[in-house]
Amino acid sequence: NALLTAPVVKLATQDQAGRLKELDKRVAESEKVFKDEIKKLVYFDPADASPPLASKETELVLVEDEFPAGAQVLVQPPGEKLTWATQSDGPVSSGDRSLRITGKGLAQDYYHKGAAPFEVPGEARLAVMVFLDPVEVPTSLMIQIHTSGGWLHRAIWGDPNGIGFGTLGTTTRFAAGELPPEGNWARLEVDAAQIGLKPGDQITGVAFTLFDGTAYFDQLSLVWRVDAANDPNHSFKAWLKPREGKDTQGLSAELNKILKKSAAKRTPAEHSELLDYYLSQVCVLTKATLQPMQSAWAKFRAEREALDKAIPASLIMRDTPVAKESFVMQRGEYTNPGEQVFPGVPAALPAMAEVGKPNRLNLAQWLVSDAHPLTSRVTVNRFWQQIFGVGLVKSSADFGSQGQMPSHPELLDWLAVNFRESGWDVKALLRQFVTSAAYRQSSAGGAESWQRDPENRLLSRGPRFRLDAEELRDTALSVSGLLDPTMGGKGVNTYQPPNIWEPVGFVGSNTRFYKQDTGSALYRRSLYTFLKRTAPPPFMANFDAPSREQSCARRERSNTPMQALQLMNDVQNIEAARVFAQRLLTEGGPTSADRIATAFRIVLGRRPTSDEIQIVSKAYTQHLTTYQQFPDAACRLVLHGASKPPSNLQTSELAAWTLVCNLVLNLDEALTQH
Repeated sequence: NALLTAPVVKLATQDQAGRLKELDKRVAESEKVFKDEIKKLVYFDPADASPPLASKETELVLVEDEFPAGAQVLVQPPGEKLTWATQSDGPVSSGDRSLRITGKGLAQDYYHKGAAPFEVPGEARLAVMVFLDPVEVPTSLMIQIHTSGGWLHRAIWGDPNGIGFGTLGTTTRFAAGELPPEGNWARLEVDAAQIGLKPGDQITGVAFTLFDGTAYFDQLSLVWRVDAANDPNHSFKAWLKPREGKDTQGLSAELNKILKKSAAKRTPAEHSELLDYYLSQVCVLTKATLQPMQSAWAKFRAEREALDKAIPASLIMRDTPVAKESFVMQRGEYTNPGEQVFPGVPAALPAMAEVGKPNRLNLAQWLVSDAHPLTSRVTVNRFWQQIFGVGLVKSSADFGSQGQMPSHPELLDWLAVNFRESGWDVKALLRQFVTSAAYRQSSAGGAESWQRDPENRLLSRGPRFRLDAEELRDTALSVSGLLDPTMGGKGVNTYQPPNIWEPVGFVGSNTRFYKQDTGSALYRRSLYTFLKRTAPPPFMANFDAPSREQSCARRERSNTPMQALQLMNDVQNIEAARVFAQRLLTEGGPTSADRIATAFRIVLGRRPTSDEIQIVSKAYTQHLTTYQQFPDAACRLVLHGASKPPSNLQTSELAAWTLVCNLVLNLDEALTQH
């Protein structure tokens, strides 16, 4: 499921490259400041104290003024922003600011990955300072703790059923008491054991949650009576002892590798690396001192990572240092190699230039060399097929002895040479095609032309063929005004019937479940539709688009009832027809005839005949009468799709024009290139 696997190339703009360079410098500087500060620390391990230190109550702050360094903070509802209140714009209990959460219904700020874990000490209590807004008092407050087992530890104050996470009466939703008085700071506490936290558990995330109101949270912490010499949050030796010789959750692979070594085999540098981690991520005596420098370092790292992810990247290829040997396998048996073979080209074609060891660059140069007879011919034939519906060589994927002969060999030769000598100018080639007399002919040939040349291989008339799947959808979106023409970006998930991906999805795959996009992503060009090869989009597969499980040089064109059903009933087509109808009602003119004429000009590029106006006007009148009698049906029709109709248009009239637009979009002229 990795999006980009090496080798890749990053295509940064000049501004992005400059910003990356600046952030690299900031990351290096902040890392140096942080590590220099660690070196300045004077740490005395309580385990070495003589006489032993007496136990005392201590507090480990989990969240104060900001979330832990590296935490990937999320906000619910989605789209809301993380909000901190300062002394100037809200109440603050300690430090410089407090966390403000507000919402109608469930609202929360939380993280569950990215930050170093906190270890739960023995007989600990969880404490948090809370200020309830006196005007918008929540019905419930909840503190949630995330460990390796997930979100299984929750304490709730106020209405115990106000927040539905977990099961009431268990550690997943422990009723800790009533809400504190509003308008003042109050300290809420709960024993760690009451929410199922045991000594040694690793806290990997926390959540501040409320229902229906506004509250401020400050200084979430663990409080316990500590024997510093035996407490892993105070003593490096106490922390190290249970971790030696095994993997520890939350630590990097490098640190775990060091921990697996015996103490006697660790180098001074490795011991120092473990101690630096402990002092900066675990020890309550030093962690607060290092927090500002560590946060600055984490901030610049996160900013650089975000910028790096925003830069377009592409997979590339790279030669291995030593080429693999290849052999002819005897009788196809991979365990029975025969004669060794070397890179080369077919003997029937021009030889590759003597360049020493052949590579992909040599092959590319050979493909476009003047002596190569195929590349320009094959390419020209593919473009001809795109414009005329069928290539000069009909078997566009096979120019060999099993393929078909060209219908116009001299024309193919001339076009191929001209294309190569133009510097492989595709735009000029396509202009040449569409401005030619052959292309500009009418596709309505006479009876003799159809009898003599049924497949139009002699170019006795203009091309006529059904548009491809992508073009059909994009045409409907374009004429309606829904099409989002944004160039580039990741694939989008448009409308699709339910449960298409699930039966063929692997457990754990990021494409196991289909999640439809929202907003403008629904109306991107079909080129950007995410294509799962084992379950391609039905709207494209229905119109003969290949699954891409194998290469396809030429699409077949079928004509099935299912295609008509899709064009007349699919949610995307109905929605496009309705938005097109909105366009006609606002821009098409005052009369029905004017609007019909506008629809024909936009979709077909011509004016309707008087008979066509009469037929479509009659259909509109029938639809309008029906929807005036059944307004519920009209309402259901115009609400089809994610976009919503304007409130100033009459529903029955809009529904009638929707079916008229659907009719025009389904005319043979609208679906066919001719």
